[in-house]
Amino acid sequence: MKNRKIWAAVLALCLMLAGCTAGTGGESAGEQEGQSASAAESQTGSEAEAPSEPETPALPELPEGPVTAADAEELSGYLELAMQRAEQPPAVEAAFLDSEADPEMTVRNLYYALLSEHPECKCAYDLAMERTGDGLYRITFSYMPYRTGDYPADFAGEEAGSFGELIALAQEHLDQAEIPVRVTDPSLTVDDLGRALQQVGGGYLLCQLSRDGTAITVTPQNGLTHQAALDRLAEIETLAQQIVEECVTDSMTLPEQAEALYTRLTDRVAYDFRYYTDPASMPYESTTAYGALKDDLAICGGYAQALQALYEQVGIPCLTVSGQWNGENHMWNLVWLDGEWRYCDATSDRGRSEFGFGCYRVTAENLWGHTWDQDWVARLTSGLKV
Repeated sequence: MKNRKIWAAVLALCLMLAGCTAGTGGESAGEQEGQSASAAESQTGSEAEAPSEPETPALPELPEGPVTAADAEELSGYLELAMQRAEQPPAVEAAFLDSEADPEMTVRNLYYALLSEHPECKCAYDLAMERTGDGLYRITFSYMPYRTGDYPADFAGEEAGSFGELIALAQEHLDQAEIPVRVTDPSLTVDDLGRALQQVGGGYLLCQLSRDGTAITVTPQNGLTHQAALDRLAEIETLAQQIVEECVTDSMTLPEQAEALYTRLTDRVAYDFRYYTDPASMPYESTTAYGALKDDLAICGGYAQALQALYEQVGIPCLTVSGQWNGENHMWNLVWLDGEWRYCDATSDRGRSEFGFGCYRVTAENLWGHTWDQDWVARLTSGLKV
């Protein structure tokens, strides 16, 4: 007991001394934190240092030989570890499956539950199961080759090692129904690759990762043929070019061009309130840049995609961002200008040019009422060259 009291006193003294020496130069901890925060806020764009991420603990090895699973939870643990490692699970003795009417469906349900709980495991896109003569169940996963590196020897897909390269590849080959792709970064998740592809197609062509991850599929929307969708995207580009010619002069700086185009969009385009009053009568075009640039009528998706189309014409990197505004589904933009990413919400700023914009080139902290996956946006922008 006496020794414990001594060690407790020593520990308390150490903590007290550590507290006394935590600040230097007479600064309080609060002052130090404030200075650190100010320094971090002063860094923008590529100059800002990304916060260091904690090291991911190494995954345990899979057992080599047959294992026994007493119940579904234990079997699920083996399957999860295999999927995390992108390896095949060991053969398993699972007597509880013998009493199931459809053992494979039971295993598939475990698999689907794991995908829901661990979306990073979606590179395991299918499974097969058989029961061998020795009474063991052998479960085999099909993995996307980008995760395992097991591409066929004759596979000729174009390489994409980042979100930016994937987006550029899709944009370049929108005339193809299927674009072979070799994703070279196995750390990219299936969900993130799919979300990156949402930047392409303008609402008229849906770009998705194929089931096995070896291609980008391009599917026309709103009942259009592939060619009709391409024609509509070409019309949007022409409309954007015409507006740039009207609003932008050679003497303008890039920030001045950006504001001129934003002002044109928010001044001229009205909100299509049929979205609320009579959604069945609202044309599909109001959800796209075509409605905004051709008909001067759109909802949030049209505003956001129109700004993206306009800024593309003058070389300003511009992304669409999906989330919620005051609890309602919404879309706005993230723009790279003057060496920093800032948010713009043309829908919120419509008709406000005379009074001052409230959502033009603002930080995330000043985008009031908006909620979105900021971690995803950080991952997306880190994979872009600007």
